[in-house]
Amino acid sequence: MKTKLNILFLASWFPSKKNIFDGDFVERHAKAVALYHKVTVIYVVGLDNISDVKREEEEIDGLKITRIYFLSKNKLANQWTKFRLYLKEINKYKRFDLIHVNVTYPVGLIALYFKLKNRIPYVITEHWTGYLPQDPSKISFTKSFLTKQIVKNASYLLPVSESLGNAINHLGYNCKTKTIRNVVDFKVFNFNNVESNSVFKFLHISNLTFQKNCEGILKVANRLWNEGFNFELHLGGNGDLKPFQEYKASSIFADNLCVFGSLSQQEVAEKMNQANAFILFSRFENQPCVQIESFACGLPVLASDVGGIKEVFPIGFGRVIESENEEELYSEMKNFLENKIELKSKSEIHQFAKDNFSMKKIADDFEEIYNEVLE
Repeated sequence: MKTKLNILFLASWFPSKKNIFDGDFVERHAKAVALYHKVTVIYVVGLDNISDVKREEEEIDGLKITRIYFLSKNKLANQWTKFRLYLKEINKYKRFDLIHVNVTYPVGLIALYFKLKNRIPYVITEHWTGYLPQDPSKISFTKSFLTKQIVKNASYLLPVSESLGNAINHLGYNCKTKTIRNVVDFKVFNFNNVESNSVFKFLHISNLTFQKNCEGILKVANRLWNEGFNFELHLGGNGDLKPFQEYKASSIFADNLCVFGSLSQQEVAEKMNQANAFILFSRFENQPCVQIESFACGLPVLASDVGGIKEVFPIGFGRVIESENEEELYSEMKNFLENKIELKSKSEIHQFAKDNFSMKKIADDFEEIYNEVLE
């Protein structure tokens, strides 16, 4: 029987009133660890239009979550307020055996403080694409210096993809590294209610940003419609829908384009079960949750060869193409429509996802790291 540890999860991103989708993958990691241990998540975030500090607690699946909100001001004031509120909240607890940081900066500074002060070890799970050379984000000198100190003092760096770990170490943020992937909730994502379609359905779900290259998907889809191919493109998510709604309003192919907004996880799974293929034409990625959630639903994927996508993409699960290569996207979408792609069965695709991304599998991976650190 495993000894239950007291684990503190600190996250730079986490679902909250500010953004219910922010860091939802961190929440799933915390739920996985909570299968074996007592996990406390503390998340401090600034809000506009709040008069005083507000503290909220909830418990989900044995996971204790404390969210603390404060009035957002300027960047420097916010960082100081966050630091003070984190310290006040964490000091209410007797002791944590280990701190698990999620997204190194800035919350890793809290873990570094408690390691230096109370000798509590910490590990880091990293999700941020900003370390990748394809991401246009710029890392300031101050952020780079502080991040190096945080990573250097961590017991382990646990990126969600090998490519991300290599990129971080290439920047000189050196630490013992092991890849531990994202989690799929198989209570939600499965293929028990698969629908057969009279018309082929491509699906894309994301935050609809520059990173996801939705305009490229739409451009290729428009070309195929003009050539007489009959299919539907379902495109949406928790981003700016206006450009796609405007296109739909003026297009002669409006009936073939379905634009939708934010979805719950259950609704995402339903969309996946209604589709024939998922498209992910990203310019850069780490290890996208929608890829492995599609696999959990037995849904083949057509994706860019960026980040960690190819690391977990067996033959027969769809196609991997060059990023921003619209000619290649066109060719492979056409192959899907003409049934020229050999695919594994839905049950085989689903089983691969279950073997590699279940909560128990990820919990076991973290357990191995925790035990090594605490020995």
